[in-house]
Amino acid sequence: MTRLRALALLPLVLTLAAGCDKKPEEKKADDKKTDAKKTDAKKADEKKADEAKADEAKAEPAAATAVVASPDMTKFLSTFDGTSDKVAAALKEFGSTPEVKDADMGMYNLKDPKVIAANGDCFTFEAASGMMVNSYEVCWAAGKIKSVADKGSK
Repeated sequence: MTRLRALALLPLVLTLAAGCDKKPEEKKADDKKTDAKKTDAKKADEKKADEAKADEAKAEPAAATAVVASPDMTKFLSTFDGTSDKVAAALKEFGSTPEVKDADMGMYNLKDPKVIAANGDCFTFEAASGMMVNSYEVCWAAGKIKSVADKGSK
């Protein structure tokens, strides 16, 4: 019976002995290695965040270069109040003919329009429409819209 008890306790004693064989200095060294790994990981994360901020900062000057829209385009976009009725009314008011193809712009609730590109008498703008941002290119002739092209949504 004593031998059986001794054999049963042997694995427990060996486990405890193996865990306690390290000197306190060795435990501290292991802790320092673990801390160093955590610090390195933290530094790597901070470096990635700094790089992302730098990329954003590079992109901001390009965005800060405002596109100058024509007075007609500015007046057209100023009528957008977030309702499709105002967009349709603006298309009717500024359209060169009743048949101007408006790329279904008049059926969207567009608000906060912003001109993002200009190419001669054509201006590309983005406007919020619910959770989406729609883009259109509007081309002008003699103070009237001659064409509208849907440039997609984000």
